[in-house]
Amino acid sequence: MTTETATTKLPLYRNAIDWQWFEREFPAPDVYAETIFRWPASRLRELQNKRFLEMMKVGWKNEFYARRWKATGLEPGDIRSIDDIGKLPTFNSDDIKDDHKALPPFGHISGVDRQQELQRNPLKMQTSGGTTGKARPTLFGALEWELNGLQAARSLYIQGARPGDVMLIPATCSLANLAWVHYHGAHNYLGVMPLTTGSGVVTTSYKQMELAQDYGVNIVIGFPEYLTQLAKVAREEVGYDPRSLNLKYIASYLGPDTEGLLRKNLEDLFGCPVYDNYGTNEISHASFEGPDKDGLYLMEDCIYIEVLDTETNQPVAPGQPGNLVATSLFRHIPPIIRFNLRDLGRIVSDGKISALGSSFRRMDHFLGRSDDMVKIRGNNIYPMGCLNAVRSDPRSTGEWICVCDRTVVDGVIRDEMVVHVEVKKDAGALDGLKEHMETRLRNDLGLKVSVELVPEGGLADMANLGREGKPRRLIDRRFKK
Repeated sequence: MTTETATTKLPLYRNAIDWQWFEREFPAPDVYAETIFRWPASRLRELQNKRFLEMMKVGWKNEFYARRWKATGLEPGDIRSIDDIGKLPTFNSDDIKDDHKALPPFGHISGVDRQQELQRNPLKMQTSGGTTGKARPTLFGALEWELNGLQAARSLYIQGARPGDVMLIPATCSLANLAWVHYHGAHNYLGVMPLTTGSGVVTTSYKQMELAQDYGVNIVIGFPEYLTQLAKVAREEVGYDPRSLNLKYIASYLGPDTEGLLRKNLEDLFGCPVYDNYGTNEISHASFEGPDKDGLYLMEDCIYIEVLDTETNQPVAPGQPGNLVATSLFRHIPPIIRFNLRDLGRIVSDGKISALGSSFRRMDHFLGRSDDMVKIRGNNIYPMGCLNAVRSDPRSTGEWICVCDRTVVDGVIRDEMVVHVEVKKDAGALDGLKEHMETRLRNDLGLKVSVELVPEGGLADMANLGREGKPRRLIDRRFKK
């Protein structure tokens, strides 16, 4: 019997990456935690500079960037180090949408011809959540996809995930990236078994909490709004205290929980630490909290983050909030160079080595979207700024949505905002709650707004609660015809 051998001509994923090079450049989570994560700032800056200059070469070959950079008078060689990054123009999601319209469906920014690229490099597509408009597609080549998972694995490991753990992922492996990035990180890099139940639409909340108990789930990843629902179902329907799961921790996305009210609620419900995280469709898992709970560590060797003033687009003073502007230090498909995420944040580290022994810069909680800002009677209002006020009274479920309307009386235009706040079914007497909320919101927002109390569950449809994706926090009806 003769055995014939032949070489495949298929673009196999396993052949798309030089794995020896990959492991040297981007070590496994346990090695990373003891090496790059603990490097001194000077050595880290050298790595950032090297990778940034490599990305500049990629950018000049990309029509989207080359056209924009030349329009400002820049030429190749003008950017000599990462210290010159401020000379490059920023761009935002509107520019990406325009680029996609000019060359559908992926635009010039992708840097590839889809059909040709698929002949040699497996591609994966993810999209934004579309909470502020039509969802934006982002392509991932093999390298980008691998780091998509590895970045999450790093944070999970530093937060405490270890081989043998079981992680519940109550989000669907869909065009959104949340479930994929954590599945990939847990399964491929940590020896953690991912329980990919999907959202409540795919697997009921009842079944999810039943499975969590049956299979020994000890880590959970998910948005806080749905996690509170899971705790309620475990207690009221399945019949056990969610604290009895003895979770190691919960990895979540707490938003502007600057007073720790949302974190405390989750930690009380599940009896375990809750760690915050931050990421976007285009830059994947960008920052994470560690057990020190002292800010979110930026993934400094993969992403360079700037904080720019929302109006002047210039760097803000240390500790001040502004738009987060991201530059990927490895992405080729597509390159991401000075992308204004229009997410509000601020750097909170002071240059000292952290309690975990890291010089990585740390950011505060995600503070909201600058493009969700609404101007009410001359005041800039961010809907996510309502979080602490809404959660300051235990009679609230912690859910809210801001609704803006405009009235014209005798030719006088008046803009108003009403914050609809859910109250618990067992809240008891609501005396003083409306007034308390209005006073607290006025202090937090710097503007008098009205509060409307809504029964528990009353905001489910309006605010997109208990479903796949992020909650909606703003409806602006002033300019609707």
